[in-house]
Amino acid sequence: MNRINRVLIGILLLPVVFGGLVLWSMGDRTESADRVPAAVVNLDKPVTMGSGKDEQIVAAGRLLAAGMTSPSDKASSSLGWELTDSVDAQSGLKNGDYYAVVTIPRDFSKTLSRMSGDDPAKAGITLQTNDASSAVIGEASKQVTEIATARLGQTITANYLKGAEEQTGKLKSRLGEAAGGAGKLSDGTTQVEDGARQLDSGASALASGLSTLSGGADQLATGSRKLSTGTKKLHDGTGRLADGLGLLSRRTDPLPSQTRRLADGAGQLSDGVGPYTKIVKGWSQACATNPAVSATNPQLCAGTIRAAGVGGRNADKLAAGARQLATGTDELADATPKLTKGIDQSAAGAQKLDRGAGQLATGSTRLADGTARLSTGAQKASTGADKLADGSQQLADGSGQLASGSDKLASGLRTGAEQIPKPSEKRPAVVSDPVEASSDNVSPSSDGVTTLLPAVLAIALWLGAFVTYLVRPALPPERLRMATTGRRVALSGWLPAVGIGLVQAALLFLGARLFGAEIQSPVGLAVLMGVAVASFTAVNQAFVAVSGQRRGWLLSIGFAALQLVSLGGLVPIDTAPGPFQTLNQVLPVARAADGFAHLILGGEVGSLAGDVLVLLLWGVAALAVTALAARRAQKLEPSDLQEPAARETLVGVR
Repeated sequence: MNRINRVLIGILLLPVVFGGLVLWSMGDRTESADRVPAAVVNLDKPVTMGSGKDEQIVAAGRLLAAGMTSPSDKASSSLGWELTDSVDAQSGLKNGDYYAVVTIPRDFSKTLSRMSGDDPAKAGITLQTNDASSAVIGEASKQVTEIATARLGQTITANYLKGAEEQTGKLKSRLGEAAGGAGKLSDGTTQVEDGARQLDSGASALASGLSTLSGGADQLATGSRKLSTGTKKLHDGTGRLADGLGLLSRRTDPLPSQTRRLADGAGQLSDGVGPYTKIVKGWSQACATNPAVSATNPQLCAGTIRAAGVGGRNADKLAAGARQLATGTDELADATPKLTKGIDQSAAGAQKLDRGAGQLATGSTRLADGTARLSTGAQKASTGADKLADGSQQLADGSGQLASGSDKLASGLRTGAEQIPKPSEKRPAVVSDPVEASSDNVSPSSDGVTTLLPAVLAIALWLGAFVTYLVRPALPPERLRMATTGRRVALSGWLPAVGIGLVQAALLFLGARLFGAEIQSPVGLAVLMGVAVASFTAVNQAFVAVSGQRRGWLLSIGFAALQLVSLGGLVPIDTAPGPFQTLNQVLPVARAADGFAHLILGGEVGSLAGDVLVLLLWGVAALAVTALAARRAQKLEPSDLQEPAARETLVGVR
């Protein structure tokens, strides 16, 4: 194989080798972060909460350490966290064995267990990194630690909310019971209101009755005082009656015997009057019939005639009266014992009457005092009944308000109970982590090779164009010596280089597919790679054509460096300073990489059209500059063309 072929093969393979090495070295790094060593030091001491059946051991440090060192799935894995002690962790951090160290303090679980207490506090962990090992890993460790603690916090919050859900369920039930109680209270207060209004009516009637009672009691008290005075007088009279009857009883004790003697004497008198009347009647008749007698005893006859009466009627009456007197005195003698006994009984009764009158006097005195007090009490009771009526009215009004308030309270409690959500097993987990981010990548990339491919293709194609003009002249000397236009000279130096670039692009495309890159639009990528090859070749040709080979190469290298620092991709260009963001929009490599990304990963057609337009403008402008340089070179002396001619002879291109 001659020297020309080896150089050509080198030109063709150099961009492919560069791109392959970059993809091989960088393609899987983003998926191998779990091989980056990092340490977890768990100093936490578990604590026990509750007692009996409710006893629970809190070991938050173990949960956090387990979540970092043994993630539940590969998607949750980050760095290569491993559990160790503090001495090994600090030593490893200093000598570079560990990129980061997370220390869980001794009171981690104890602090978290006080979350529902009166003095809650945040539990903290410590992250130590060594930027001398890797500043990027230090920042990544910080983010990973924050995510791990956030997940643990979500678990703790979910458990806390689960307990709160249970209490909320109890509260809902108790609010329902309270609403029922408030309803019963409303019913009861309504009844109280009705009763209070009845009490008000009754109290008013009672006050009126008590007022009447007070007036009657006043009259009763007046009458009672008069009665007391009268009973005292009665007591005095019955006392004197008892004394008189007692004296009469004592004086009439001998009356029966006396009346008996009187009856006996009356009987004897009657017995003696009978003969006497006969004698009187006889003298009277003798005096009337015998004048001698009357003449002899005129006074006796006159007296006897008067005593006998006409026809002896007076004497008969005297005899009859004596008999009646004897009979009456006899009957009197028989009745006198009963009379004396009745007098004795009357005396005894008078004494009892006296004692009763005394008691009546005492009672009437007490009655007078009691009725006076009754009058005063009735007056006070009347006043109290008035106040009771006022109070019962206020009670009725207050009961009505209480009933209304109880209704509102019951309604509010029912509404509150209805608004309290039912306990849910899902709610604690949802509330503790309420936002779920769904990933929808409009330009998904399954691996690092596909992600890196746009930038690698753009840089490799630029490198290919640069290398091509390291061994090829930008302006062929034989064309410069011909009588032709500068445009044709420029095209004669540009078209062969474009052909080489297209072969490089084809090899790069095949290499990318061999590395497993997933390309959304292979045909569009192939076309855009051709446009980029044409543009890059024209720009590198212009540098060499205007400034000569060595200076042109330096300009191309410097321009390549400027394009690299303004290139987007893995690190968004929006994070770069403003001038570099502007350059990213106008430099060919950056626009080519952006267009490749749209076609490889998928993207908007409008942006792709802008990228193609920028590449075409650079290509056209570069060819115009090269044509002007060729036109100027055609005016040079033959001696100025010796060096390029010698170079052309060296590479065997005629």
